[in-house]
Amino acid sequence: MDTAKLTQMSRQAVTDAQNIARRLNHNEVDTWHLLSALLTQENGLVSGIVDKLGLTAAALALAVDRGLERLPIVTGSVDTSKIYVTQALNDVLTRTEEEAKSLKDDFVPVEHLLLGLLGLLDVAKPARGLIAGEVEEGSTVDFVVKDDGLTRAQSAKPVKK
Repeated sequence: MDTAKLTQMSRQAVTDAQNIARRLNHNEVDTWHLLSALLTQENGLVSGIVDKLGLTAAALALAVDRGLERLPIVTGSVDTSKIYVTQALNDVLTRTEEEAKSLKDDFVPVEHLLLGLLGLLDVAKPARGLIAGEVEEGSTVDFVVKDDGLTRAQSAKPVKK
């Protein structure tokens, strides 16, 4: 992914995801880290989007933190300057960049990152999966929703205007 194509907020979210991984002694940056960064971003759009979906951003952030706690940690003499990106996160970033190109957007905003995490980047049906509650089984978002005690019906409430 060309990081020059990220908006300032998207670039900050990716940087924050890396910092979260380092702080938690993870040697890989995963989708969990990016979702955590997006949810906690100061003046960010994602927490507002989540709230409009009928979820509580703070509760979702706590569930994401529980997911982060389950990731393996690295101890001992580790070079913290070397942190790797998981294939899942790389796929999300690649999909979001491709989606921006297909929409003739010059930059990748945080909303695209969120949609990439949800696995919904399909130009023909932009939010069908989210509204229908069709989040991919076993995905980060699916786990968070289940772990937080929410049903798919609750997580798929129409966006409030």
